[in-house]
Amino acid sequence: MKHLLTAVFLLLASPAFAVSDSFEGRDITLTQPQNLPPAGQRALVVVLHGGGGNSDHIQRNLGMDAVAEKHGFMVAYLNGTRAGKLLPARMRAWNAGGGCCGLPEKSGVDDISYIVGAARYIQQKYGIDPNRIYGMGHSNGAIMTQTLICKAGLYSAAVPISGPLNIGGDCPAARVRHIVAVHGENDLNVPISGGFGTKGVTDIDFRSQAYSQQVFTQYGATYQLDAVQGADHALTHIDTAIRKRDGISLAEKAAEFFGLTKP
Repeated sequence: MKHLLTAVFLLLASPAFAVSDSFEGRDITLTQPQNLPPAGQRALVVVLHGGGGNSDHIQRNLGMDAVAEKHGFMVAYLNGTRAGKLLPARMRAWNAGGGCCGLPEKSGVDDISYIVGAARYIQQKYGIDPNRIYGMGHSNGAIMTQTLICKAGLYSAAVPISGPLNIGGDCPAARVRHIVAVHGENDLNVPISGGFGTKGVTDIDFRSQAYSQQVFTQYGATYQLDAVQGADHALTHIDTAIRKRDGISLAEKAAEFFGLTKP
């Protein structure tokens, strides 16, 4: 009886987290804590999965939901499109440009327009302050996040993880944006110094984080590289290394950088 009462209490006390929505035929998972500010003052973190992943996978591994509940902001986990014709539908990717990544890039999917449209849809429907939209992504999602900062005025700040800016050319939207790029020093999938990886997808010539910093700084953004010692490409390994080094999680550090942890 005691265990039953405890379970009922926890169920009643648990936050209203998962909200399912969609935009242009792609599923969206939203984290909507109970302690949100009034409509119009809310913040949103847009999270993009890596190549071959999906929104559910990065939601489980990033650990952002507990941070969102603690500090009162929303999180949107978006989905790319099918990574390859012969791959399962659950394996998705983003067209981040510069040869990245997979079928979306080869077929010219306009993911910049999709992500901006999805974020604006969420902004209007859920009362988000347009000046408090932030971006995160891992691997292919990090490269997509950097492409968005370069080409679209969506994010005020972003934390790309394990992925550089892979396109060349102008970055007109980067002015006054703020970026902290997190990258494992031992990353063999997307090397921090650029070039072809020796693990995972090995047919993409990745730009370096030094290149990314140079471009964004040139176009008026602030760009800080957090090279994580002892970490490889895996999101969970980077999180573990940061917890050991800094005493807080990767998700908490990102929220802190976005200014979302202030009382």
